[in-house]
Amino acid sequence: MNTPLPSAFTMFRRAVVLKCPLCGSRRTFIRRWLGRHERCRTCGIEWHREQGFELGPIALNSVFTFLTLGLGMIFAFVATAPDFPVRELTIGFMVAAVALPLLFYPFTNTLWLAFDLQSHKPGEAELARAAGAVA
Repeated sequence: MNTPLPSAFTMFRRAVVLKCPLCGSRRTFIRRWLGRHERCRTCGIEWHREQGFELGPIALNSVFTFLTLGLGMIFAFVATAPDFPVRELTIGFMVAAVALPLLFYPFTNTLWLAFDLQSHKPGEAELARAAGAVA
């Protein structure tokens, strides 16, 4: 039995709205904002699919955070030139540097799972374990 996976576009679209990339359920592995279950509660796919899997969402979160901070700095410097409010900008970007990773956390987890499912397609054994876990 060869179960077809959703298209890449479908998986990433689901991940952006915090749904399971594989089954599309809202009952995914996200538990509250900063917690997670080990499996999707609908299809049973494991979040931690291989050793070191956590590094992907962390790296993606860092990229999103630095990109957002960099674009924010460019915009702020252009908008406030030539008299930069240094103290206000420094405080604002320090707060953003702490808040943005927390904001991006669940999104980077689901996006990374979608990427991983596309690049390392689940085998029949993994899909069988997933189905058995929710049965």
